[in-house]
Amino acid sequence: MWIQDIKLHNFRNYFYEKVNFNDSINIFIGDNAQGKTNLLESCYYLANATSFKKLRDKDIIKFGQDKMELAGTIRKGRSFKKVSISVEGNDKNIFVNEVEYKRNKDLKSLFKLVLFTPEDLSIIKEGPNLRRDLLDEIIASIDFSYGRVKKDYDKILFARNKLLKNRTSSYFNEQLSAFDMSLVKEGYKIYKSRLKFVKFIEKYANDFQTALTAGKENLEIDYLPDISAESFDEYYNKFLNKRDEDLRYLSTQAGIHRDDIIIKINGKNTRLFASQGQQRSAIINIKLAEVKLLREITGDRAVILLDDVFSELDEKRSSFLLENLSDYQTIITATNTKSLESVPLDKISYISDGRIRKEKYDRKQLWCW
Repeated sequence: MWIQDIKLHNFRNYFYEKVNFNDSINIFIGDNAQGKTNLLESCYYLANATSFKKLRDKDIIKFGQDKMELAGTIRKGRSFKKVSISVEGNDKNIFVNEVEYKRNKDLKSLFKLVLFTPEDLSIIKEGPNLRRDLLDEIIASIDFSYGRVKKDYDKILFARNKLLKNRTSSYFNEQLSAFDMSLVKEGYKIYKSRLKFVKFIEKYANDFQTALTAGKENLEIDYLPDISAESFDEYYNKFLNKRDEDLRYLSTQAGIHRDDIIIKINGKNTRLFASQGQQRSAIINIKLAEVKLLREITGDRAVILLDDVFSELDEKRSSFLLENLSDYQTIITATNTKSLESVPLDKISYISDGRIRKEKYDRKQLWCW
């Protein structure tokens, strides 16, 4: 599937714009704070009915306006779907081919997006929760049941921690044991899925990394589960062994919420030893691995969104990236045309102050618009 066009009305800094996309490479160039990321956000919103910036819906409405409207055409072969989303105050309405969708998650089944933003570097640089989230997002995009299991786990974990902090119930031990079994059932499923999929992600990401560096760099993804076990019973018993610590610290001290993922290049932790460019390449190659997995397992071609992707990538890495994206619809933002010499001019557009044009802006054009 691919996005044929999108119309933005009062979305972020856009008053009214219609953008037509092609089904391969689409590049949008502009200075900072002109609307490049906002355009990618609109594409993401079209697929998810939520922002990747974790904002409230009403916060994406253009300043000073009361209502936002977004509409787009999603193509798959000869068929298409018309998606429209409006937000006014706290009210949101979603329609697909004029049929109302009541839930955001119903929209997500239409087509897949894979997103990279500069903030994704924090996946390597910061704590394990972001690396767990990355792994979970990839698995959930392929295995639809995984997201539900993870959501159930989080609910049970919250309830168990609440019980540990408030031990006034006369049935405390019985309630805690019930939570233990429920939490471990869901946690063991997640552990096995992570164990399985991380191997595929590592293989495909490393294929891209070795091709990019002519075999000079190997990318490894080490999954470090908090509990390792060969069977459910072993996993359950190891979880119970932490009961005393749970009671001491009043929170759950064992489980998949304490797992970590270490991303390495040539055996060295990228958080400690990789350059900014290597870190960026590692995350991008993991995202490309997700794209390849989606296509092989589900048959779907994801739409790829890349924000400011060329900064801190040398010319070789930039060219490699473009070559490996040619088979997918890819929407890319950049601040200049560096590394884009091989891209046909008809695939490049320019953004200035919430306006998009095929020709490069100058002062006279802005006055005449």
